[in-house]
Amino acid sequence: MAKIHHCTCRINLSGQNCHIVHYDQFNTVTWPQVQVLMALHGDENVMDVMPVAIGETSPTAEKERLAAHYGARIVEQCFPGRAFRMQMMMTDDEALPHIEEMQSQVTDAEVAALAAQPAAFSPGRSRKHEAAKEA
Repeated sequence: MAKIHHCTCRINLSGQNCHIVHYDQFNTVTWPQVQVLMALHGDENVMDVMPVAIGETSPTAEKERLAAHYGARIVEQCFPGRAFRMQMMMTDDEALPHIEEMQSQVTDAEVAALAAQPAAFSPGRSRKHEAAKEA
């Protein structure tokens, strides 16, 4: 099994800063996945890429996972052939926490407690409207 970087990043989906997806330390993307996202959305629309954890997987398993998620066509474009070359590490930095350690920081009980809380929604009424209503 090879070491693989898990990264945080921001992806500008439309290219106009209207729809930006944030991948944080609790929802990471792998370095090969960043390369696929760059091919899909353009290099300039994948921003602030930073490795935050290290995991272990084989290049073949990672290619299969990416093909199942994004489709075989774009993955083959990024990593062509049977003897493909896949860069698994963004940098040589191996002094990062293991991905399982980061994911175990939040327990299932904490997630269940957060999910059980009522959704916080406040209508977009202005204070002027509320003041006029009271008067």
